[in-house]
Amino acid sequence: MSVASALPNPLTPLAFLPPTLANQFEVSRYMYAITLGIYLWDIALNLGNDYKLLFQHKILLPTVIYYLSRAVTLAYILTSFIFQVGHVDDCQALVVSLGICNLLSTSGTAMLFLMRIQAIYHRNKGVRMIFIFLWVAVTAGSIVVPVGVSGAHIGPTQQCINTRVASYTEVSAILPMINDTAIFLAISYKILSVSMGDESLKNRARTFFGRGSLPLVSRLLLQSGQQYYLIAACGNIVLLVLVKYPNLPDVYRGMCTIPVLALNNLMACIVFRKIKFGLITHDGAPAANSDLKASFQHSSGGGTLPSHRLQLRRDDPVSSYTFGSSHNNGTQVAVTKTYESDGVIPLDVIVKDSRGYAHDSGSQDSSMKHGQKI
Repeated sequence: MSVASALPNPLTPLAFLPPTLANQFEVSRYMYAITLGIYLWDIALNLGNDYKLLFQHKILLPTVIYYLSRAVTLAYILTSFIFQVGHVDDCQALVVSLGICNLLSTSGTAMLFLMRIQAIYHRNKGVRMIFIFLWVAVTAGSIVVPVGVSGAHIGPTQQCINTRVASYTEVSAILPMINDTAIFLAISYKILSVSMGDESLKNRARTFFGRGSLPLVSRLLLQSGQQYYLIAACGNIVLLVLVKYPNLPDVYRGMCTIPVLALNNLMACIVFRKIKFGLITHDGAPAANSDLKASFQHSSGGGTLPSHRLQLRRDDPVSSYTFGSSHNNGTQVAVTKTYESDGVIPLDVIVKDSRGYAHDSGSQDSSMKHGQKI
């Protein structure tokens, strides 16, 4: 009796692989399934947000790119999962298809990052051109995936396995790592350089790693969206290390690409949604409503007006802040201000319009001059 006929299920694909390779192949299946599940779960969690983007916001090119990047990333994860577990008639055709999905997903995710850096450095043409070049390089580097990977059936079964992963496909991991890291550093540098002025390099480093003292606004700027870019950059670095590690099996090298690409797209989409919904401004500043307190001194009556709770509303790129106050002991204050900024942090608070205020002590009405700096 042959060994094949003695097996309970001789056509099981893993039966035609060496034990070590069969174990690696099974681990990769689990990884692909987990990645697909996480991505589908993220889509389900954000159905409400995606509905609002589609029907309650004006659809512009960035929104179209957002949806396309989500769609092609899901297609890439799904085709990779089918390649591992499905019954496929033509493995090589499926490899080319998932390679094209990889190209489109990488390009779309990089475009979401590019749009953010273009907004932050909108006054610096040189920086914008550098990152446009990086985006083109990332897209061009991903072309090697459809042509550098081959697949075939496992024995006589209809399941597939990669038979060739060319060494030059490493470019598809190196260029996104360079691009994402450069974007993270460029945004961080812009925030720190404007907010800290002439601080020493040591103080800037302490601030960057969260151990220095930052003004409230600058701290919020640093934490608004930067963690997502850092996660994406770290994911690409880990991927490159795994790809270059000489003792790592080829199955694991190919396996790591899918979760890292999915992670990068998730991070880019989170930042995009936060910007669209006003949680982060396009230039990197947090736009959450804040409660501020201010004391206004009234010189003619010798008294001090009580502190008032001020509500803040921000619109880009020049933010209009409307400050309103409650009534307290007959005192009324209503001030409308414009909060002007140079890309990242505020430069001035200027009173654009004002109303007089009355005081119960009998002091005569006063008013601030139009355009007076505070």
